[in-house]
Amino acid sequence: MAIPATAGARRRALPARPWRHGTGLGAVLLAALMGTTPSNAQAGASAEPLTVEEALSLAKGHPRTQTAAPGSRQADGAASWVPPRRLPLYLACHELAFGAGAGAGAGGAAGRERALDALLDPVEAQRLEILERFLDVLLADQGFARYSEAMAVAYVQLDRASVRRELGQVGDLRVAELDATYQDVRQRRAGSEAAQRLTRALLAQAMDSPEVLPRDLTAPELPALPDAPPALDAVVAAAQADNRALAALKDGATPAAARLVDLELRQQAVELLMRLQALDASVDSSRAQAALSDLKLEESRVLYEQEASADLGYSMSQQTKARLDEQRVGYCRVLAWAELQGLQGRPVWPLNLKGESP
Repeated sequence: MAIPATAGARRRALPARPWRHGTGLGAVLLAALMGTTPSNAQAGASAEPLTVEEALSLAKGHPRTQTAAPGSRQADGAASWVPPRRLPLYLACHELAFGAGAGAGAGGAAGRERALDALLDPVEAQRLEILERFLDVLLADQGFARYSEAMAVAYVQLDRASVRRELGQVGDLRVAELDATYQDVRQRRAGSEAAQRLTRALLAQAMDSPEVLPRDLTAPELPALPDAPPALDAVVAAAQADNRALAALKDGATPAAARLVDLELRQQAVELLMRLQALDASVDSSRAQAALSDLKLEESRVLYEQEASADLGYSMSQQTKARLDEQRVGYCRVLAWAELQGLQGRPVWPLNLKGESP
């Protein structure tokens, strides 16, 4: 196979959408996950692209909505087992809001990513799960695009250095360094491609349709959220008045147990409100980084057209990363609002322009 001479040629040689055009090992793994041949898999995806509304409509029939809480007993005395919810691959909203060291104690930040299911209506808890998985798939696709561009850049740099070594302009050390960089990015791209499959498998599980992995998703239009989150007391009061899951937990409970439920409700609300406050600050930071990457890309494009020294591919890769970070912040803000809605006994989606469900 001929070696691409430019970053653009290399980028065209890479599969931009492996779920539609993937071949080789990726297609075989996909077919194995779906339990079908590649041709049958394509036929099963004829209803796509999948919208978030279509995905959320499948929450009501999920087994989680019909299973008792973990550790409880069914009417016949048999134990009711509910598997734990797995963390998303890309969102990590608690860590994004409070920093990598937040929640580093017992249980870490993992247990703080989602409100307790026991405090949410079972159907709304599952809809929240689907919404989270849906957004995680979108980020996985952007992550793959990022590393595809980075791999193209690394390959071109390695190729150029190899040619210059033949001319005696660079040494073996420089070529070895660039080769190590290329192999590292190549490995990351392979990991991001695997993440595309894994996030889709988790979304399919959340929709109770694990046999068919969704390929194409339509990114939802995110609502414009209020500048300031609601007051803590207002959230708690709304939950006490309208959250049926909360009422069921407290029904027949001892005063001490009922008080513990109230304390947990308030703490969950506090953490979500503080997360929103922290994420609001992240909005300006992510937008500034995205604007900077746009300007650097434009500068690189001008220099490239003038045939001056410029690495257009690197600037494109950095712009993709900046857009990924900006999108992640937006998704985490929407999820925090959705969780607040669920705590207050409201539908988690759709959110209107005030961040409230109609």
